[in-house]
Amino acid sequence: MIINTSNWMKRFAAIAGSALMGLILATGIYAANPESVPVNVEWIAPVALTTNTALQFGKLDVNASAADTVTINTDDTYSESVANTVVGGTQTAADLTITVPASTTISILVDNIGTGTYYTLSSFLCDYESGGDTACDVPYNLTSAAAASGAVEIGATLTVVGTPTAVADNTTFDVTVTYQ
Repeated sequence: MIINTSNWMKRFAAIAGSALMGLILATGIYAANPESVPVNVEWIAPVALTTNTALQFGKLDVNASAADTVTINTDDTYSESVANTVVGGTQTAADLTITVPASTTISILVDNIGTGTYYTLSSFLCDYESGGDTACDVPYNLTSAAAASGAVEIGATLTVVGTPTAVADNTTFDVTVTYQ
């Protein structure tokens, strides 16, 4: 039996070509209509944060021992774990003004806390608009309803490390305010 492959190939090419052309035409027939997608943008005002007063522990005795603590409260009072660690100067909580759009909810977080040569800082408390002390350092933060502008007082605990010498020993911490 002799099979003519030339005719068979021509028939196969014709059938395959017709099928491919049908698939191409059918795809065009079932194309979806364009869909308009909305784009939403809300322009917001940035948070304005102004430091009015630094967190101040005042003058501390160089004879303070490692692990002695001084805590500055949000109402500008202080306490010390050992009497006479604080020997003078000004002790005051940090005071900042926060400006955000009215009727928003704010979140206040203290982070990136520096360390001094002879101390560490911890246990930050924030008081926004005399609403009471709330932990506001990582992993905590203070969340509150906000007026257009308000004050936050920030206190903390200083823990002595090492053996201090007579020197100015300053550091910083960050305050981040977000709102919704």
